Amino acid sequence: MLSVAGNILNWAAAGIVFPLMFLPAAALIARGRARSTAVWFVVVAAIIAAGITFAALAPALSTAPPMQMLLLYFAIVTALGGAILIAGGPACVIALLSPLLDGIVRRIGRAVMWLVFVMAGVQFGIVVLRYIFGVNSIFMQESITYMHGAVFLLAGGYALLTNDHVRVDIFYRDAAPKRKALADFLGTYFLLFPVCLLLLWTASPYVGASWSVLEGSTETSGIQGVYLLKSLVPAFAILLAMAGFTNAARAGEILKAGA
Repeated sequence: MLSVAGNILNWAAAGIVFPLMFLPAAALIARGRARSTAVWFVVVAAIIAAGITFAALAPALSTAPPMQMLLLYFAIVTALGGAILIAGGPACVIALLSPLLDGIVRRIGRAVMWLVFVMAGVQFGIVVLRYIFGVNSIFMQESITYMHGAVFLLAGGYALLTNDHVRVDIFYRDAAPKRKALADFLGTYFLLFPVCLLLLWTASPYVGASWSVLEGSTETSGIQGVYLLKSLVPAFAILLAMAGFTNAARAGEILKAGA
């Protein structure tokens, strides 16, 4: 049952979430509802075809998706393209999605940041209990790992949106706004989105195996929720992709205004 649910989530992400990420690119390349929607469909279809070809030719990937699943996948993408066209084209869909995704990422990021204070309080309590009262709590110690993982993974997209992540660059800081927008746009599509997709692809069996046995702590008194902790990995990839979509949309607007 869990494997079936995992497959459904994977195909939903591949059939809906992944194609939507290319809306800012289509809106930048072409103007007009019909033309930009057609560009979006061609770009998504080309990437899907390239991925299928790679999966069929790569020696390490001995299995290719069944033809029925591929037909269903293209049907989903086609239906999604029709919905985008009816909604007014990529630009209109971006105008609807970008504030929504931005709000979700920001709210989650601000919420988990409170765990930093909780984590500090719990760590202080661990020290007091151990060195003053001689009491050792495995549950409290493991809770630090859970809270640290939640802060790091669930606030990653928020840090990207607010530009609070560690940026190592030489040219970006002093570049013109249009060049910054171009760097953000290209970096999102050639670096960020591929990493997000790779994380989702590789984390699925890892998280699924943990859920199948409801993996818990190796300690009896520990937190029996390791499967929940591991689920933060795909959540991190999804939130990061959502933040990337918002950044790409903003960069696309700057590039179009400067064209």
